[in-house]
Amino acid sequence: MKFRLRAMALGVAILSSTTIAAPPKPAETRLSMFSRELRFALPPEFVQVTNRRNDTHVLIEYVPKGESVANWTLMITVQAYRGLGRSPASTAQIARQAFYPAACTNGPIYHDSGEVALGDRLRRSLIVNGCASLPKGAYPKAKTGAGEQDFILIFRDDETVWTLNYAERRAPFDGKSPPVAFSRGEALLRKMFGEVVVVRPR
Repeated sequence: MKFRLRAMALGVAILSSTTIAAPPKPAETRLSMFSRELRFALPPEFVQVTNRRNDTHVLIEYVPKGESVANWTLMITVQAYRGLGRSPASTAQIARQAFYPAACTNGPIYHDSGEVALGDRLRRSLIVNGCASLPKGAYPKAKTGAGEQDFILIFRDDETVWTLNYAERRAPFDGKSPPVAFSRGEALLRKMFGEVVVVRPR
């Protein structure tokens, strides 16, 4: 973000004479999905545009105010799949089948950080994927030609899989050099959501 020097100087003068309160932290969002609850801080500029639930699947989507599922530049997607945790497939196999950008022909990116045990039979992974330039029909509502990068937290226990996905659309980019390096994915998600946890409701 660019600031004019005059504005910066004014800010210094104000700081020297008064105390400016820090902006309020986003309220914690708690989503009850099957046997557990997903908790994270939803950025205040996002609004819910989708909330679909049945006995085995939950889909909730958020976009910035004024955007939609057709024209979004940023999107937060929460999903839960009851029963998928019982699959004999590894989490890495499930994630690759679900999130590898197979339809991307121009610079697909995919990185799996590996699975970490959290306790209470819960495990966690981070997937970073994307496409340097989305082809037509890559998926419903795909914005042809846009570059896209997704950061996906996956939580899994013996019964259910939960995902929290933050996606950015931007101008096309070099698929070999994604806009956000894989190593910065954790920091980006922590900045967006604070500490993301999946817990058993009390």
